[in-house]
Amino acid sequence: MLRENLAIAFQQLKSGKLRSMLTLLGITIGIATVISIVSVLEGYFANITRDLNVLGANTFQIEKNERIAGINMGPDKKKYRPNIKKELAAEIREKCRLVALVGAEEWQGGQRIIYRDKHTNPNIQVAGGEPEFFPNNGYFIGRGRAITRQDNINNRRVVVLGMDAVDVLFPFEEPIGKTVKIAGTRFKVIGLIEEMGSQSFGGSKDNIVVIPLTTFEDVYGRERSANITVSVREGVDYQQAVDEVIGVTRRFRKVGPGEENNFSIFSNDMLVSTFDQIAGSIQLAATLLGMISLIVGSIGVMNIMLVTVTERTREIGIRKAVGARRAAILMQFLQESVILSLIGGLLGIVLGFLLAGFAAAQLDIPFVAPVWAIVGAILTTAAVGILAGLYPAYKAARMSPINALRFE
Repeated sequence: MLRENLAIAFQQLKSGKLRSMLTLLGITIGIATVISIVSVLEGYFANITRDLNVLGANTFQIEKNERIAGINMGPDKKKYRPNIKKELAAEIREKCRLVALVGAEEWQGGQRIIYRDKHTNPNIQVAGGEPEFFPNNGYFIGRGRAITRQDNINNRRVVVLGMDAVDVLFPFEEPIGKTVKIAGTRFKVIGLIEEMGSQSFGGSKDNIVVIPLTTFEDVYGRERSANITVSVREGVDYQQAVDEVIGVTRRFRKVGPGEENNFSIFSNDMLVSTFDQIAGSIQLAATLLGMISLIVGSIGVMNIMLVTVTERTREIGIRKAVGARRAAILMQFLQESVILSLIGGLLGIVLGFLLAGFAAAQLDIPFVAPVWAIVGAILTTAAVGILAGLYPAYKAARMSPINALRFE
């Protein structure tokens, strides 16, 4: 019986190809919309989870201002927050037993690095850091050495270059030992940072140079807020370490009992969680758009099934006259409706992944085909087919065989 119903269903689809394709269009577009957006988001999430890990593993940062989606929101006009002093790093090192590495850092963006007659674009980030800067921020030294404690104590004019500056200034020669100029001051190159690559949104992780924090303050001034990066000891509860650091920071900054923190805590997990919420909202919007298309498609399926029932009224009468039960008639038309919807759903899945593959190639992100999205699409289209075909199938099953046989 099932084989016969399937054969009849495909025969009906072939007999009205254009009508069937137009009917399937709504379902195909709806499923393709959801599949393509979900697939692209999954690929983006895989890249961004890596890119948003701007700090080292198990590390958090104390900052003056709040961040939203990783963007520093600047000073809050309603609440005064004093600058974070670099001495806070030494205080946390001394008072907190759950932390491993603590370092202060300051930043100046939009800088140009000069070597002889060559210079970079004015887009280099200059960081003033302590020795903990590199492990706490997830940077690794490729050649040479990193900034040391002695470099900071002695205010040495030394610099560690990121690969963006190296590629422009030293395309054909060894950088280490050479002298570059930053903000009018000469610095000796002592090390190179391993290449990090580009970020998902087009930025570069390699447009950075690092100098000793004390030297940074000599060059750019001391009236700015530092960031304090803190890595947690292995085997220690992460949140417990954060709470310990917050307590020491509150005392250092003289925040009274019951008063709100006048600083913020930033971590990779917070950034990834924020992006996850944004991606979830986009995914929800895509699903709603897809559902609208599916509703339109289900109306089309219902219409074509009602037309099919009308066209095959005499067939229904003959089948009933030779003993076909109502359930058999109902199942026949219900199966045809489900098959019609499933064909639209399968076309939508194929189209959705083709679009997602094209987008992944253009955006340079991994192509991801989520199994749950495929299963969900098939189940959804089957449900649409059942709901859309229920009334036409019920109408066919309820027909009087006498009236059906007399139908012209």
